[in-house]
Amino acid sequence: MKLTLYMDDRETEKIFSYLRWIFLVVGLLVFYYPPLADRLNFTKETFPLLLLVGFVYMAAAQIALLKIAPGNQYLNVLAKAGILFDFVALMWLLVLTNGVMSPLFPIAYLLVMHATIYWRTKGAIISSAALTVGYSFLYMAQAQHEFFTTFVFILNLFFIWVVGVFGSLIVIRERMHFKQKEIFHELMFTDYLTGLYNHRHFQEQLRILTSSRQKFMLVMGDIDHFKQINDQYGHLTGDEILRRIGELFKVIAEKHDAQAFRYGGEEFAFLLPELSETLQIRFFDDLYSNLLANNFSDESLSVTMSFGIASSKNQKIPDKLLGYADQLLYSAKAAGKNQAKFDTGYTYFYAAENAEIAAARQ
Repeated sequence: MKLTLYMDDRETEKIFSYLRWIFLVVGLLVFYYPPLADRLNFTKETFPLLLLVGFVYMAAAQIALLKIAPGNQYLNVLAKAGILFDFVALMWLLVLTNGVMSPLFPIAYLLVMHATIYWRTKGAIISSAALTVGYSFLYMAQAQHEFFTTFVFILNLFFIWVVGVFGSLIVIRERMHFKQKEIFHELMFTDYLTGLYNHRHFQEQLRILTSSRQKFMLVMGDIDHFKQINDQYGHLTGDEILRRIGELFKVIAEKHDAQAFRYGGEEFAFLLPELSETLQIRFFDDLYSNLLANNFSDESLSVTMSFGIASSKNQKIPDKLLGYADQLLYSAKAAGKNQAKFDTGYTYFYAAENAEIAAARQ
């Protein structure tokens, strides 16, 4: 896991998940490790139940965190459940470890920080208020209220709110920087018109894939007769066509576990994982059927494209692989356009029978 000041919610939740396991070990030591347990003499009657509940929840949460992808909608649910579990577990531990005078009270600061990270000022206020209410019940439940106990009680509540207020200010500042970083990253690697990755990101990804010796396919594509479209309908129509193709290629790339790029002008590129011949044909069936089915401007213009496809297994140098795919693309253009040329010598044409097959798959 990469440690950075600008972690996303999933990475942050992982840290709190690891902290729970650390506190579980600490709990075992203070309740069952004789040199500590005999001296501290905490109430342990209900601790095994807390231990069982905690272990089950923490194991389930850890598995979920490993399986949930970044940005998944269930991550927020998992975070809320984690904060609620932390609050219940903390109150339970305080009851077992001398109530108001519990040495485990500093865990409360982590709970406030956890809530503040996700819900900013609202999280800081709600968590601080909940801890104030719970801690106050523990104080009132005690038989005696000596001066020192009352002083510790007031001091702990004061610091809970200090952590909440200043924590929310720090988190707001940190999240603002994180958002700015995301915006700068998007501007650096995204083409403003199509929303696809840009030429710079394409070159970086191509270099990374080739240097790591991964097997992949490079697909270079070009819109047929695009200059005539610009000349006849104007550059605004040309831009609209590029934008709509970008939207379409985003969907297709996600569907086929690929990356889509605007290489420049009316040229586009895909980086695909190595596919079987059947899956290659399925990819181009999907691509060409969508090109045929969509209108790409307010003038209801249809668009055709030509492609050149080169496999990394035939070329390990990025520039040569790109040059080879370009040669295949221009070969497809010279041969009549609206087709895809593979480095195997195969030429793909989208015919009526392909349309029927693609429709049947959907």
